[in-house]
Amino acid sequence: MVTHVRHVGFGVPNLAAAREFYEKRWQLEAVGNDDGRLYLGSGCPESHVLRLRETPEPRVDLISLAASSATEVDEIAERVARHPQAKIVREPGERQDLGGGYGLWFLDCDGRTVEVSSDVAGRAFRPVEETETRPIGISHVVLNTPDLHSARTFYESVLGFRVSDWVEDIMCFMRTGRAHHVIAFTRAPHTSLNHVAFEVRGLDEFMRATGAMMRQGMPPLWGPGRHGVGQNTFSYFQDPSSGFVLEYTTAAQMIDDEHGWTPKVYPATAQTTDVWGTANARDALVATTLLGTPDPGLWAAPPV
Repeated sequence: MVTHVRHVGFGVPNLAAAREFYEKRWQLEAVGNDDGRLYLGSGCPESHVLRLRETPEPRVDLISLAASSATEVDEIAERVARHPQAKIVREPGERQDLGGGYGLWFLDCDGRTVEVSSDVAGRAFRPVEETETRPIGISHVVLNTPDLHSARTFYESVLGFRVSDWVEDIMCFMRTGRAHHVIAFTRAPHTSLNHVAFEVRGLDEFMRATGAMMRQGMPPLWGPGRHGVGQNTFSYFQDPSSGFVLEYTTAAQMIDDEHGWTPKVYPATAQTTDVWGTANARDALVATTLLGTPDPGLWAAPPV
């Protein structure tokens, strides 16, 4: 089965500016550089959590998901091959990215490049300590889609995700294990990235991380607050080098499937989006920024 998000790959117009932001402000650590790709790690054993390369305009290069075994990668490849809206772009085999291992690249039903991999080598890392504000790793990714139900069905049938909850017929939260969501989809007029969420150590570290960004002259786009669906905290920031939206989060709801779980449909209200009532309003600026622009990387896998 798919277990979690390993990393996300971004194409950015100015690699030096992006590196400056992700190292100096977002507190990731450069762990490798080859073929024009810069790899950044965090306080977890993944070989990297972010991959950057320079491109003419911002694009999502790929979303990398972890599989439990090479057999699972092969089985997913078979399901992708049978799906009329998907396309394999790199057959299962040896990965050519940092960490090695065994992987598959394919285009999903919306044209995003998705990697599923197993047996990727970890790296030595320093765990995040109490009061530290640097991220542990990626918590979840939220994606904008013009066809919410097709995206949900694809990730259920091909990748084995399960629906946790809905916000009306606007947003679908999906899980693979106990965490309430590792992928979510939002209805939108175009396909794009909504945001990438990075896990921090706890509530105190979450507020410290939010404050650290504010002290550097970068107030949150939205937050700090706590979502009603999934119960995770949120502070959203925009990467000034590319426009991508990032989130600090922690304390997400854990689901115990052994005792049964029935997905709920929540109303799209201010109480649903922020149960604490501490965040700024989710106004037109917030909504437009999270909507992003149509991704130029669709139906075109990155060359490396």
